[in-house]
Amino acid sequence: MDSFFLPLVAAAIAEWGDKTQILAMLLAARFAKPLPLFLGIGAAAAINMGIASFGGRLLTTMIDPNAAMLFLALGFLFAGVGAFVPFRDPTTGLNWKIGTFATAFVAFLAVEIGDKTQFIAAGFGASGANWAFAAIGATLGVLLGAAPAIMMGTALREAVPLQLIRRIAGGLFLIVSSILAINALSLI
Repeated sequence: MDSFFLPLVAAAIAEWGDKTQILAMLLAARFAKPLPLFLGIGAAAAINMGIASFGGRLLTTMIDPNAAMLFLALGFLFAGVGAFVPFRDPTTGLNWKIGTFATAFVAFLAVEIGDKTQFIAAGFGASGANWAFAAIGATLGVLLGAAPAIMMGTALREAVPLQLIRRIAGGLFLIVSSILAINALSLI
């Protein structure tokens, strides 16, 4: 259950105020077709999280469990630091004329590569969790983060303090990263 639930929660938290949530918001405002947008984002997230989790799983064949836990700590560290790095609104896909599903799929596939959620999914894949459950959980977490943006569009920005949520999430990720690293290095 942890293999599924923890990546789901971590990914959902990581998506709040992230560039991918902003992209979902902007695409929702442009297309006003929630279902194909949701499906396109879901398909892209499934591919990205699957690759990341499986890559993490492959890594576990080469490292010991403490190193795998340290790798997960690194994923949370990247997510935590990334939450404090400013970014411009993504423009990927905003002017494409390939349809809602295709635009959402390709744009999210591109924007999510190397994103903090992918590092977290790789970390859970490496931590001994079932990589497929970790990928499914992280994918659903991405969708949980995208759903309010898809349903509310740009109104989400006015209704919710995204920057504050992003910073709080970043702080939580830094704390989790520290705890995991201390455990992995057997400092306590």
